[in-house]
Amino acid sequence: MAIVEYRNWDWLPEAAIEVERYLKRLLAEAAVTAHSVSARAKSITSFQDKCYRKNYLDPLQDVTDTVAVRIITYSVTDRERAIKLIQDRFQVQEDHNPGDTKPSDRRGYDCQHLIISGENSTSNSGWMIVGGRLSQYFTTFGGLEIQIRTVAAHAWAEFEHSRRYKGQPYQAISDQDRKTINQLFGAASDARRALDETFVAIDMVLANPSSSLASTARSDEGLQHDAIAGRQATETDGPDSPTPVEPSTLMDYLAERFPNDEEASERGMQFACDLVIACGLDSIEALSEALDTIDGDQVRRLMDTTTSVTRVRRLDDELLAKFGESFIENTGALGSFAKRSQQLEWRYDRVRDKVSTVKYRAYALGGTDCPEELSDIPLPAARAVREVARLVGQNNGPDTAYVADAVSESRDDLLASTRAKEVQLDNGRSLWVATNLSRKSSEVLMKRLLENADGLDLRVMNNEREVASTS
Repeated sequence: MAIVEYRNWDWLPEAAIEVERYLKRLLAEAAVTAHSVSARAKSITSFQDKCYRKNYLDPLQDVTDTVAVRIITYSVTDRERAIKLIQDRFQVQEDHNPGDTKPSDRRGYDCQHLIISGENSTSNSGWMIVGGRLSQYFTTFGGLEIQIRTVAAHAWAEFEHSRRYKGQPYQAISDQDRKTINQLFGAASDARRALDETFVAIDMVLANPSSSLASTARSDEGLQHDAIAGRQATETDGPDSPTPVEPSTLMDYLAERFPNDEEASERGMQFACDLVIACGLDSIEALSEALDTIDGDQVRRLMDTTTSVTRVRRLDDELLAKFGESFIENTGALGSFAKRSQQLEWRYDRVRDKVSTVKYRAYALGGTDCPEELSDIPLPAARAVREVARLVGQNNGPDTAYVADAVSESRDDLLASTRAKEVQLDNGRSLWVATNLSRKSSEVLMKRLLENADGLDLRVMNNEREVASTS
């Protein structure tokens, strides 16, 4: 047997950490929530034992699980998606399920085994650390094993491994007792299969609830209608020119909307601009009003990524929730990921019919001092803020509508990043009101504006929920 360089084991644990992080990110980017992703480096003793048993002549190339990863998913659907992601991203040397070749009395094992030897040349992910340990692993060893199974299959396999495969009592009992146990494991396998099928059925109901049978998928005509409406609103709200969709302006907007997420790279920001423009939105204001019609918090919960993602990914999710299948059709070919369209379809399953564009679409003003032309008319959050500021300023004077960094009589008092708009008052004076506001920030601002609005009867509603009022 060939001599093994033991110094490799000084860095193998680091390679295991790198591939674990890589796969967690890969799953998160595709909105596949795994129960667990864990990697380990085989110990020197275990490596030697395997080489001895198999009589390998070239251990570094022949042992393909020196580093191995196990991915456990909640459902068969997520397992198949994870398999497809790995097949698309890596050079796969082996791909099989050992359970498929087991005799009938040994049925039950259900786990996909893949041996990978590096990234595909077409993946262009940039995720593998140049000069890192994972890259070193692929140049030193013949392969890296990834096992993918469901939680139900994992429970069966762990119990079977403990009681039958490795169990000493099993070897000590009679042939008849072993036959009985084999039959019971077969019954457990049938139960495991039924459990997997039940989990898939549960996911299907969650993805398509009976209360929302009508699809929210939008036609191209509907997408264009929303874009035109966004442009008209932008053009009629004030004398300022719309803010163009450029990496710098979009970066400011995303920082305000998703302050707790990661800033994207320069290439990522250009990709974000391409996404927005592909939706027919030609200004930051049009984008803001479009996204104000969905519940961003609900989108975040439904996507449920297990690792941190960039602000561009959050934008991608919200645009997908807003425009649905039209977004998939119009942006599926963008970016460097060859399977983006398929990935979007998977992600759309998570938000389809769940982010109500009626429930969260708009705000309504009411009260005796609400002008008739605004009464119960749906308003996006930013527009509602401007109307509330205008009514407070006209009724109580512009100074009473002042809110630091958000509403002022002087544009110079507000930062350029707020993209303030001028609101004309009936007395010829005006207010400048920030437009770069999230839905939550807009609601907080409306509450502050109405807190001290003496003698004004005004309220703001959102789907029968009172957001703010003077009473």
